[in-house]
Amino acid sequence: GTPIERLGCGPFNRGNSSFGFGYGDGFPIEQSHLVEAFGYGNTCTAWDYTPAREIIAMYFPALEYSIVIYLVFNYITDMLTYQRGSLPDWYWNASKVLFPLAIFLAIQFRMIFVCIAYENIKTHTAAFLGFQFTLVIIAIMNSFYVILTGQSYPEMNMSSKVVGLVSKVYLVLNMIISAVKIWATAYAVATATVPDLLKTDVFPGMKWSKLIDNLWLLFNVLLPLGISYIRMKSEEPLVLEITMPKHGYEGASKEEQSRII
Repeated sequence: GTPIERLGCGPFNRGNSSFGFGYGDGFPIEQSHLVEAFGYGNTCTAWDYTPAREIIAMYFPALEYSIVIYLVFNYITDMLTYQRGSLPDWYWNASKVLFPLAIFLAIQFRMIFVCIAYENIKTHTAAFLGFQFTLVIIAIMNSFYVILTGQSYPEMNMSSKVVGLVSKVYLVLNMIISAVKIWATAYAVATATVPDLLKTDVFPGMKWSKLIDNLWLLFNVLLPLGISYIRMKSEEPLVLEITMPKHGYEGASKEEQSRII
């Protein structure tokens, strides 16, 4: 069973910490469980402890639902674009497979609030690994969409040739940095830490693990936000029409029926 000195300590069960803490000792956020495991504190570090974890969990569905709604509309766009002959079969087949996978992985990201970092880093990180796959799927498929449909953005003086070249460079660089990031995260899921090399300094104040994380966020969060704004302003939008059949009422004249919606 749990040793008596560890009962009720929760996040303060760090008697075996490399930072030298004893059971029950407090610690600064700069020496959190994830900092100890990964060599740096990522975005989630501030969400790992009460009461921040519970407060963020209350608002997190807004992010989750937004991503799921985006995935649905993105899939509809793929379907309509394929039906008009602007996308090849392989892209549409990939979209049909990756769409439900991305939905599933996106909704599992909530498990970071259930699988607590200071209790089980492996399962906590597994939830984030799935979300990484979701964002990478979105970024890569959108890049292929732009390339295959020959998009151009005259407002930015970018012809389809220039857009295609920029998209290919972005795609290659993103696939490289995402492969490294996903490998490091999968390693953490398996071992509860990252390879020792990633805990070393690139330069003072910057670990390899943090540099990789920052680059990954740039290519899969920040740049896609900017790209999506450009596409929103330049590409044809989806048009949604919500309607229903006319409803007839007993006893109404033909003239009255014609005015009923």
